[in-house]
Order: sequence, then structure tokens, then C-alpha cells
Amino acid sequence: MLRRACTLLAALLPCAMSSAIAADAWPSRPVRVVVPFAPGGTSDIMARVVSQQLSEQLGQAFLVDNRPGASGFIGHGLVAKSVPDGHTIATVDDGFSIIPSVKKEMPYDPLRDFTFITEVMSVPRALVVRPALKASTVKEFIALAQAGAGRMTFASGGSGGINHLSAELFNLSAKVKLIHVPYKGAGAATTGVLTGESDMVIAAAPTVVPQVKAGKLRALGVTTEAGKRFAALPDVPSLADAGVGGMVIHTWFGFLGPARMPATVVDRMQTEVARAVAAPFVKERLQGAELTGSTSKAFTAMVRGEMKRWAGVVEAAGVERE
Repeated sequence: MLRRACTLLAALLPCAMSSAIAADAWPSRPVRVVVPFAPGGTSDIMARVVSQQLSEQLGQAFLVDNRPGASGFIGHGLVAKSVPDGHTIATVDDGFSIIPSVKKEMPYDPLRDFTFITEVMSVPRALVVRPALKASTVKEFIALAQAGAGRMTFASGGSGGINHLSAELFNLSAKVKLIHVPYKGAGAATTGVLTGESDMVIAAAPTVVPQVKAGKLRALGVTTEAGKRFAALPDVPSLADAGVGGMVIHTWFGFLGPARMPATVVDRMQTEVARAVAAPFVKERLQGAELTGSTSKAFTAMVRGEMKRWAGVVEAAGVERE
């Protein structure tokens, strides 16, 4: 019995040592950070800021590689097929959790083909309306929408995106029927409300703060938890406090890698990202966001929960798959 135990221990030791060496060796060369969107967006900014900090911490270059197109399929597909050693990763955001519900076909399995490393940051969304609209509170806005059923509109950055589904969730939660007006991108959707073409948009809160403070848009509510406000808009209540339940929505950003990454490497990466987001350099450049650096386990559970949630909204709102 003792001989068998020693034999088993001898067999397991190389595996344990191999995992430990892999974690210690990472990164042994430059790390490719794929951003599946064009330069200049929030994912790109987050990737560049955190990559710069990680480069300083670890003494290896973290190189951002923008691979836009096909709703992120090009960039994420590239990572899904890469060697799972931690030297090719990608940014991932809330859109990733929506796509499985709005696309008929996907080039990969969004859960099976990836390792979710860590959530980096999140921001709430803000319900903003055109200033000429005669509504100063969420309650007044709902009353207007109910009185003008079928005539009031909401803007989005395109069908099936987070702007679209956030507003569809508002329709369901507030029991109103705002009509969807899709634009080519989130920025264009906000412009549509600025110009009065559309009545409302639920946009990432930091992106509309300048227009709200300039009086060009009116913020009625934010998608934080009850009792919690967004620091940049301290006078704006949460939608939960305004009486609309189920509207806690965070636009989140993180990192993923290919499936079957060694747990030791994933843990090391998560630890280093958590250290990076605590650095003054990162905090200063990502102001307005809640910086997290969550564990892989927590991040994976969150992504799964988000997929289930948005699938329910798509079904309840009758959103057609493309």
C-alpha cells in the first residue's frame, strides 16, 4: 500500500511542478491583447490603460491588437483558437452575454470555448431624455409614455445591443411601449436624442455626463442598485429608487482567454490585473468606472447569469434573431 501511494505521488509531482512553473514563467514573452472592436471605444481604452500598467508590473510588453468586425466574432474567434498559455487574451464586454440570444449562428461556443479571467471594471447606464420633453422625473416620463402609447421612442446603437435591450427591459419593467429607433452606433443614438429625433436613450452613464451637465440632455435615472448613485451624477436617483424594479444594469468589461488555460496561469493573471486596477495610473485614467479585478470563478458566474438574464429579455420583448 505504501509503495502504491509513493508511486502515485511520484506521478502527480511532475504535474504539480509543471503547473507551478507555468504560472511562474507567465509571461515569458509579449502578451497579445486582442480588442475585437475599432480603436477609441471603451474596450480599447481599458485595454491600453491596463496593458500599460501590466507591462510595467511584469516586465513584458502587453500589445493591443484591434481586430474589429462581425459583432466581435473575428477577434474572439482568433482567441478561441489560440494556444491556451496566457499569451493571447482578449477584452470582453456585456455585448458578449447578449449575442447568443440575438444571433442564429455563432462561430464558437461562448461558454465552452473560453476561459473568463477577470472582470476589470463596470459602469452603470443612465436613462436620458431630450430636454424639451415635459418630464423631470422617471414617474413623469412613464406617465407621458403611457398617455402617448405607441408614439414615444427610444434610441439604440443597433438591434440586439445593450442600448436596445436595456430599453426593452425598461418597457417591460415600467409597463410602457416606447418604439425602437436603431442608429449606427451608441454615439449616433445619443446624438439622435440630442437633436430631438428620439425621446430617450439608456446609455453608458459616463458617456452622457458632459451633455447632462451642459443641459443638452436630462438624466432621469441611473441603473445602479437601490440606494446607490453614480458619483458623476449625484443628483440623479437610481431607477430602483424611482420605482422601476429589475433595472440594475452594469456595462462591464473584462479579459478572457481560450479554453483550457492552466488554473495557475489564470490565477496569476487575475492577481496581476487586480493589482493593476488598484494602481494610481489606472484609477486616474478610468475615472467614473467601478474597478473590480474579480476572480475567474466570480466572473464566470456573472457572465453565465448575464446570458440567462438577457435571453429572458429577448424572449419577453419578442426581439427577432438575426
